[in-house]
Amino acid sequence: MPASDSQIPRRYYVLVGVWLISMVAAFSYIVQQRLVSFDPQFTLLNAPTQELLSQLADVYPDSLSRTIFHFYDDGCHCTTLTAEHRVAIDVVAKLDNFNVVYVDVSSRALMNIIPASPAILITDTVGDLLYVGPYATGLDCSANNSLIDVVLNNFRQGFSLPTIISDAKGCYCQR
Repeated sequence: MPASDSQIPRRYYVLVGVWLISMVAAFSYIVQQRLVSFDPQFTLLNAPTQELLSQLADVYPDSLSRTIFHFYDDGCHCTTLTAEHRVAIDVVAKLDNFNVVYVDVSSRALMNIIPASPAILITDTVGDLLYVGPYATGLDCSANNSLIDVVLNNFRQGFSLPTIISDAKGCYCQR
């Protein structure tokens, strides 16, 4: 019986190295495809917020003050990723006496200022802009990377400066 060679041939190390590099490159590609800019054209920053609030007031005249508008598109795969986050926001919103309105951006041509979905807009007690932008950042746009919690906490403490988030990367569907 021939003696077994205990050394692994060099070509196996090369094959494992090539496989490992390929997997890292494929993972990087997938991550980059899923991480997109929320507002690459800076639509939110360039558009007068009063125009968006006017459009909302035309459609939702009873709901402009102290309201959270959830902008969603059922055709966007990212909408399902923010479902738990939306529910958590709604619970806090109800406790803080906010109205909650869901707006399907795929069926509302008037929402042309919202560059991507899912997105959220919050108004203060007098109907002025408190926040507009994405729910969160990152691959899954989860509550762990929430931008909303900070805004709502600041509002509870009496701070109500308008916040517009345009420059964010995460799971968003461009409109």
